[in-house]
Amino acid sequence: MSEKIKALLRKVGLTDYEVNAYLALLEKGALTAKQISYGAQIPFSKVYQVLNSLEKKGWVEVVRKRPSKYFPKSPEAALKAAKAAMESEWMQIEKVVADELVPLYEKVKSKEKYDIWILRGLSNIASKFKEMVKKCQEELLVAFPSIKEELIMDFFPLLQSLISEKAEVHFMVSKGLNENVYKAFSRIGEVRLRDKMFGGGAISDGVEVLLLFSDEKGEITAIWSDHPGLAGLAKDYFNYLWKESKGEP
Repeated sequence: MSEKIKALLRKVGLTDYEVNAYLALLEKGALTAKQISYGAQIPFSKVYQVLNSLEKKGWVEVVRKRPSKYFPKSPEAALKAAKAAMESEWMQIEKVVADELVPLYEKVKSKEKYDIWILRGLSNIASKFKEMVKKCQEELLVAFPSIKEELIMDFFPLLQSLISEKAEVHFMVSKGLNENVYKAFSRIGEVRLRDKMFGGGAISDGVEVLLLFSDEKGEITAIWSDHPGLAGLAKDYFNYLWKESKGEP
């Protein structure tokens, strides 16, 4: 199966093992867990966890007998289930943002003490991120849904300076990250991976926050603020996701 198809399946929320198991079922038909473990090259100690996850996500169904057999659901039905799950999660995110961030923004507008900026264009956003890194003294939290290798290599010397400053650095990134980028991040701080990420950003010393979004055209926009309430909320959400993320690629 082409790498393009595998990459698309990962984008809709499947792990590498789940992709391999589902494709094996599509190619061979109904299989036992042992057959899937062998055919999809999944360690037998993990195959039931993978299959249970696929069943929960709506990609396979199981006939429970001795031994149980697993059947692939149609790609159309599975994609509908994945889309519904993603839309549900996105609606929850929108509600949290509307309930928690908008009131903060309204308060910020009436105070001259704190700033909130809208940044457009990768160069402007990168420049602001570099400013945050230069000022960071204790802690930098960074979330990247995806990042090009050449871009991180541009940031790398600056990020590496945080090591001498003894600042604590956490990187949270999407699974499938380029191995060279992963190794570069690992030399600077702790890296954890997530199956899915909506947006990204950075929080410096718990007082500055940079939130990244992309519009329907795929153009990147960022919101930067030094409002402690907004930075604190972003840090709490980052730490919540951090606890649920994995530390190995």
